[in-house]
Amino acid sequence: MNLQIGTQIKNLRKERGLTQEAVAEAVGVTYQAVSKWETGATTPDIGLLPALASLFGVRIDRLFLVDRTDELARVDHVLYRERLTEDSFAYAKGVLERILEEDPGDANILKRYAELLLKRINRDTLDARRMAEQALSASPGDVEAFSLYRRLCPGERETVRSGNDTFLRVCKRYCNGEKQREMLAETLMDMGHFPEAEEMIRHMETPCMREIFRGELALAQGDRAGAIALWLAVPEDDPKGQYEAGERLNALGCYEEAIACYRNAFRAESSPRDLSALYSLAFLLGGLGRLEEAADTWRTILETLASDHGITEGEPAAWARRELAALEEKLK
Repeated sequence: MNLQIGTQIKNLRKERGLTQEAVAEAVGVTYQAVSKWETGATTPDIGLLPALASLFGVRIDRLFLVDRTDELARVDHVLYRERLTEDSFAYAKGVLERILEEDPGDANILKRYAELLLKRINRDTLDARRMAEQALSASPGDVEAFSLYRRLCPGERETVRSGNDTFLRVCKRYCNGEKQREMLAETLMDMGHFPEAEEMIRHMETPCMREIFRGELALAQGDRAGAIALWLAVPEDDPKGQYEAGERLNALGCYEEAIACYRNAFRAESSPRDLSALYSLAFLLGGLGRLEEAADTWRTILETLASDHGITEGEPAAWARRELAALEEKLK
């Protein structure tokens, strides 16, 4: 093994923006001595190694630069054979970044770097999951903790089955509210556990959400027409049901039906009216090229912000004005 301590001192010194004079002063030698170390003419006395390591903020073994083969063997050990620590992560990251400075297109090094970052993400996710599970245990009815744990497992549609399994196993113990039932029902449908999902939906307390999720279940089982029929059957005077139906119809490309639902949802609102349906409506109309209708919707948003929420300044109002101004410019 070729230990290149002088080269490593030079690398660490430059990484930290230090001059040879600054290093020399810190460890009590002349700058000429530091220069000789870096050129390989001499090596530092062993008694100076702790001071050098402290100056650079590294362990003593980081002062020894081994050749690339040895370094990558150590990196691979970090990646595939040991538990990741802050020190081992910093070491592997430093090695890989130094090699990439010389050859940014080295695919093998780039893949190792990606593996390293993924390993840290997995480690941190496990730690976060444990913390969220403790939060669930301490406060079983906390919807935010429930949702956080779902994301950490993860339990979203685009994620792996094993994450869903973990979410189900833990969160079934803490499911005691409507929002939790919704998240569990979605996860069960994602995994194809349709009878369990149907049972979860049956216990939902809000009638409109039972119908919304019955539609989700029908869609998950391949019955698109059945899902649409269920969503169109939501009572027009139910603002939440109409909004949720509109969001799902919009996602399916049933734009006219979605527009009707968004409008029904806003009409059914009582003061202070929620603006979620209007925002969705404005963006949908704009995306469809129905600019006059979109502009009118943004005007209604501004009016409602002022009349129902007392908001005439600040980001919500400024955002609506920007969107309206952009549409009015297009309509000129």
